[in-house]
Amino acid sequence: MIEKQKARNNMENNIHILVVDDHQVVREGLGRLLGEEEGIELVGQGSNSEEALLQVEMFAPDIILMDIKMPGVDGIELTRQIKQKYPKCNVIMLTLYDEYINQAIEAGARGYLLKDIRREELASAIRRVYAGHMAISESIRSKDQYLSEDRRNSQILQGGSAVVEEVQLVLTPPVEANQLMRFAGRTEERLQSRVMQMVGAWEEGTVITISLNKATAISTLLSKFRDIPEIQTVDDKPTENTINPKLLKKAMSIPKMQNKARATLFITLEKN
Repeated sequence: MIEKQKARNNMENNIHILVVDDHQVVREGLGRLLGEEEGIELVGQGSNSEEALLQVEMFAPDIILMDIKMPGVDGIELTRQIKQKYPKCNVIMLTLYDEYINQAIEAGARGYLLKDIRREELASAIRRVYAGHMAISESIRSKDQYLSEDRRNSQILQGGSAVVEEVQLVLTPPVEANQLMRFAGRTEERLQSRVMQMVGAWEEGTVITISLNKATAISTLLSKFRDIPEIQTVDDKPTENTINPKLLKKAMSIPKMQNKARATLFITLEKN
């Protein structure tokens, strides 16, 4: 009886977390990561604003880990709505994009983290926000930096193949959420690029759409990807029986951004 009471007290003293992200693989991955942290408890998860608002009312979480890019109401507007209705509920933006930090803070977010964050850093940020502090990823670079890099690198690279400004990376499954986020962050850094969209699921694979800061030859892209240690294979043609046809169809249906020239590369990551 005493042990049960202790366990109940410990649960009540935990930091209660709600995860809001429209990607199931991200929600499940965060659930596994947070499950390894003492004193932090995942109480719910939602894929859109309706689910999020319902679960905030049901579970009264201490902190919401909120994605920005979601169908319907985006994470910034949802943060604004939550803070107006539930002012004691803190929001940490957990996103692939660094350019929305000002809007997020203005909407009431107490943290802004990029999805390549390590488990220890995420847990530390959660505890900081719970204690009343702000938490911002150290790796965030301002939009001005991206613009200045774009000006410095305006010269188009000429390689032995076509030059493109946008790349679709088709990743064969399975890819764990934390591995996917690390890979996306490393890709942005290595290619001086920006992840614009991510679709897919654990079972069928993932498509990452990347906008390059400068037009680049496909041969140069392949060479850069082959230098990333965690990549097992990369090619501009799909390997037989490794790509889910539904995923490939989904990738092909994603419209090009601003009619940029696009290449599709097929990647297999090493297993964790």
